[in-house]
This record gives sequence, C-alpha cells and structure tokens, in this order.
Amino acid sequence: MAYKIVSSDAHKMVLERESVKMATGCFVAIGSLFFLIGVGLNFFMTTWEMPFMLFRILFPLFGLGAVFAGLYLPKQTQNTQPEQITFDHDKGAVVVEMTKGGDERGYIRYDEIAGYDIYVESRRSSGSGSSSNRHYYYYHVYIKKKDGGEWHLFNYSDRSEADAMIVKLNLEVPLNKPFNVVTSAKLSPKIEKKEGLDKTIIHWQNKVGIGQPIFLVVFSIVFLSIASSFFSFDAGGMDYFFYIVIGFILTVFCFVMFSVVRKLIKDATTRYAVSVDHTNLEYYEFAKNSGRMKNQKTLPLKTVHSISYTFSPSSQYQDAGLRILTNTEAKRTEENEKKPFQALKDAFTGKNQPITLSINALNPVECLQLESWLQELILKKSNVAVQ
Repeated sequence: MAYKIVSSDAHKMVLERESVKMATGCFVAIGSLFFLIGVGLNFFMTTWEMPFMLFRILFPLFGLGAVFAGLYLPKQTQNTQPEQITFDHDKGAVVVEMTKGGDERGYIRYDEIAGYDIYVESRRSSGSGSSSNRHYYYYHVYIKKKDGGEWHLFNYSDRSEADAMIVKLNLEVPLNKPFNVVTSAKLSPKIEKKEGLDKTIIHWQNKVGIGQPIFLVVFSIVFLSIASSFFSFDAGGMDYFFYIVIGFILTVFCFVMFSVVRKLIKDATTRYAVSVDHTNLEYYEFAKNSGRMKNQKTLPLKTVHSISYTFSPSSQYQDAGLRILTNTEAKRTEENEKKPFQALKDAFTGKNQPITLSINALNPVECLQLESWLQELILKKSNVAVQ
C-alpha cells in the first residue's frame, strides 16, 4: 500500500492513499475459488489418508481465510493508514489526516525533516528450475526525520522512478518554510491522563483483538499440516539432511510462535504508564489485575535525545510504537546503521534497546499527536527541547 500525488501547486502537494478495491477483489475471488475446489474435493474424495486429507482440509480453510482477509482489508486500511497526507507550504508542515476533510490530523513540521531517502526491499521468486530464480526489488521513498522517525509514502519497482520522486520532493517542497500552525498537541482519549503537583502521568492498555488469535490458530494448523505431510511419504527416500531441515524449520516456527504468543499475553495482562516531572521521565509496566509492578525504567530528562514514531504501510511499523532515545542510544543507533549485524544482535538479545511505547490501540495520526504532546510536555516541565 502506498500513496499517489493527486494535486501539486505552489502552495501544497496533496497525496491520497491508493485504493484497495483491486486487492479486495483478488482476495475474495481467489478465496472463493479455493473454497469451491475444497468443497469439490470433499464431495468426490472418500479417503482421509495423507496427503489427501491435507488437501481436503487446507483448500476450503485457505479459501475462507482469503475471503475473510479480503472483506476485512478495507476496514483495516481505514483504521491504520491515513487517507490524505499534504505537504502544506503555507503551514510549513506535512499535514496527516486519517479521513480526508476530517478533524483528526497531525503535523510533521518542515524543520523536523532531515530529507528523503529510499529503502530497498528485496524479494525472491523461484520457479521449477534454479535458473528461473529471480530477485525483485521494491523501492520505498520515505520522509527522514531528524529524530530518526520515518514516514514511508511511495513504492516503486523501478529505482529511477524512486530517484525522480526524491528530486521532485526536493525541488517542490520548501523545507525552510517556518511552522505556521497555532495549536497545541492533542492527546487521544484512548490514553488516560492524570495531573499531579509536579508530575504528569499517562496510562494505557493494549488491545488484543479476536483476529490475532484466530490467525495464529489457522497459521499453526496450515503450517503443521504441511510439515506433517512430508512424513506421509516413503521414509526410505529420506536422509538425515531431510530431518535436519525439517527440525530447523520447526524450531524457527516454535520460536516465532512463542514470541508472538508472549506478546499477545503481555498485551492482555499488562498496563503501561509514563510519568514526566521536572527532572525525570519514568516508564512503568504493571500487572493488569494485581497492579504489581513488572518493569520500571527512569531517564533523566537532560539525557533524552528524541521521541520518534515510524510509519510504514507495507511493514506495519506502527506496531513498533514510539521510541524514546537517550543521547547514548541515538549515537549507538547511528553507529549500527553501518553495522547491521550488531543491530540485529541487539534486537535479537533485547540488549541496548531504547524504551518503546507500544500502543497498538492508536492509529498513525494519534501516535504522531502523542509524539508531539510528549515533546511539548518535556519542554514545559524542564525547558529541555527534544527532537
């Protein structure tokens, strides 16, 4: 999913979200086809031996899943991706609106933008022979903010088109324009706020929708069914290498499922809070029922470098939440851009990771508003400006 330019003049450049009607139609059509094939297989087949049992179960299951995904896609897109993004030169900001013409909007000031860049995504397709293996590259043009946040806007399959878009943005968007919006940052009503004598506290709890557990169950059934089908064939043709490969795949599957399920359980049983006073920012995690503190981290405000949010429709980066980086963490992040293996190691081990406010109930505009609200709050409490 990406955006397209619908109008551009000396005052503004307007982008609108691309339609999902074609994707919805494809999901529903393919899902219906697989479901009908599955019904036919169950009608004409009488055996439940492997691998025929696998076909009788997976075809209708996959078909129903695809139909459900197609029908759910428009609603999901509406809730997670802004409908309109405008480079407004008179306001000196990028105006992000969840609904075109609505009152829910956030701002990325021009003076917050460091420039534009391209993220290269590599994909591989394979055919029947090794010679038919091909690499496909997708080029994502994004706004690169000074605080480290990214806003991915355009997708291209041709590098020259991505380069041309960056040239267009540099030529037509005057980033030297001052921010000209008289408004204070809003805080979503989904977040509870409490004011003390010298401390402001916000509370929230993540939501676990029924769609996530259903997806995990269906995915597990499909994966394990496919894996088990390999063992239904003649074992005489299998060697130790085959079992090693299957064991490795199952290990990776179990690790991924454990991580996802742990995240779901944590979201269902944990309340989160952030407090800001004149000297410190504190992050808390509490058990939902007992109120027992499960985690706490304190940052002196003078060490806070930035509060940033990244938006990428193709990767759903909004699940990563808002990152609060200290000066040391910001420097390490910059160094890790040249050391991808070190960055991967840190992410895998969970070490050297900044505080991340994971708030999956908020849409991108609300996350952008929370980012600005926290920056203004820190400035008000301590006169410390953070990016």
